[in-house]
Parts: sequence; C-alpha cells; structure tokens
Amino acid sequence: MTLTVEQRRALAMIADGGLNGCTEGILRVHGFSIALLSRLVRDDLITITAERVRVGDQLIEVAKFRLTEAGRAALAT
Repeated sequence: MTLTVEQRRALAMIADGGLNGCTEGILRVHGFSIALLSRLVRDDLITITAERVRVGDQLIEVAKFRLTEAGRAALAT
C-alpha cells in the first residue's frame, strides 16, 4: 500500500501517542480531515474507539485513534 504524505503524517502522529493513541481533537487541530481519518480506519490502518475522559468535574466522550498492526507495518515501509 502506498501512503500519501498526509496519511503518513497522520499515522506518525498517532504512533507518537503510543498505546494511548491520539484524540480526534488533536488530529483535527493538526489539519487532518475526517475524510482522511475515515479512510485510514476503512483501510484498517487505525482503529477508532469512543472513550470517556474527565475534564474538571465533567465526563466527556472523545474519539481515540490507535494504530493497527497493518498501520505500523505501512508506516515502517
């Protein structure tokens, strides 16, 4: 699979998050579109999960992205 520069950049940013991955908000702030992230999910390079996190005294739901084994392999090439 050939990755675009933007796909590779997104995978690298998610990889930098380690096991915790990266939130949608952080990825969006860095200019990644929902379409790009959706394609990476569809191509099984990343996963997305909904998680609750505490912000002050409130629990909010965030989308968390993590690399799959296929994503790690694609990034390594």
